[in-house]
Amino acid sequence: MSETAPNVPAAGKFKSAQWGVAEGELTNRQRWLCFWSLFVFGSCCVYQWLMPASILTNIGAVFNMDLDTAGWIMSVFTLTGLLLAYPGAWIMRNVGIKVSIIIAAVLTIMGNVLALLADSGTLFIFARAVQGCGFGLIAVIGPNIMPRLFPLERQGLVMGIWSQWVCPGVALASLSTPLLYAAFGWKSIFVLSLALQVVTTLLVLAFVKMPVVPENVRAKGQGKARMGKPSKAYTISAFAVGFCFLAWCTSYPTFNTFYPTYAQTVQGMDLFTASMTTLVAAVATIPGGILFGLVADKIKQRKFMLIAGYVLLIVVCATVLWSNSQNQALAWGSIIFLGFFCAGLVPTMSRALIPVLAQDPATTDYALTGMAFVTQLGGFIAAFFGTIAAGSTYQFAALTFVVPLCAAAVIVLLFVKNDHRMKRGEIASEGEAVQQAAS
Repeated sequence: MSETAPNVPAAGKFKSAQWGVAEGELTNRQRWLCFWSLFVFGSCCVYQWLMPASILTNIGAVFNMDLDTAGWIMSVFTLTGLLLAYPGAWIMRNVGIKVSIIIAAVLTIMGNVLALLADSGTLFIFARAVQGCGFGLIAVIGPNIMPRLFPLERQGLVMGIWSQWVCPGVALASLSTPLLYAAFGWKSIFVLSLALQVVTTLLVLAFVKMPVVPENVRAKGQGKARMGKPSKAYTISAFAVGFCFLAWCTSYPTFNTFYPTYAQTVQGMDLFTASMTTLVAAVATIPGGILFGLVADKIKQRKFMLIAGYVLLIVVCATVLWSNSQNQALAWGSIIFLGFFCAGLVPTMSRALIPVLAQDPATTDYALTGMAFVTQLGGFIAAFFGTIAAGSTYQFAALTFVVPLCAAAVIVLLFVKNDHRMKRGEIASEGEAVQQAAS
């Protein structure tokens, strides 16, 4: 199957958008090869983001940075993610999917090389900013590819798996960085990252391709034939789901950032055990996200599963997770609960619900891009958790961050349309749908 295709408006405005577009429809095998190549590439970008986290002070000492300056080694990723969210969507929609991914890949590789060659703290942080630009692009492009690649009725499973793209990066960073640093020094983790980015870029080059008519364009053609112009209420609902995701993005990062410290100071765990708390939650998320994605595709109740995720998160955060108790069994139980149920439901259902509600490819792109934007914004807001906890208690800070979760649950309940009523009828043959979408 050729890497080029006749000009299809859905591919993008520039000629470069035709690179990586197949001449016809993709087989199921081709879809999943594309998916998994993107998944491993994205996970390696997450590893690149998190790999220096546990040795910030050590790298800072190499470049004579104080603690505040060394903090930018991590913060610059969040900043570039915020700045690139909507420009990233524009790049994707105009220059094309595959070109956009290659741009991201080149940036991640360049960032690694610059970091290895850096001879000052300024150049090193600049290298991290270049890496962050690549990460920011894939954070936008990745979820936006899925509605193009897979039919809407399979978005639960697909987004359930895609939502786990962070977990392998977290695990690899948690396990490899201490070992590599102790054996070979800080540059060794950047050498590993460089090797991973080169290998996964080759996978992307080999396997990433888009169908000549994206699945969400096909669905739009079918939807128009059945019910005319998409309802504004469903468009608003799609953006509301993305906006409400900010509540999740202010809550869950507080766990990843502050819980290891809480586990040491309140639960009495040693450093190694405390550092495993976030990894355990991340691992528990994997079966939860996939299971709930499969269930959502079966029962088509993504809205109420999303609400259930918010409610469960409210309960666990307001009661046992930050309870200032020294009961470690209760702590580990709440961590696993948080990972399996809360992290398995909220990100998966949010990403699976938006393409179903949006009904329009452009709306889907920008609503999912909004999720990428609030993900980075939430990371900034989450930093205030530590300030509140320092002036009171961890439990009081947790209760403060429960408030936006309650608001998100209410907004989804009252203002987001029920996807269960949006069953697609068999209103056109496949050939007719392709003609409608490409016209």
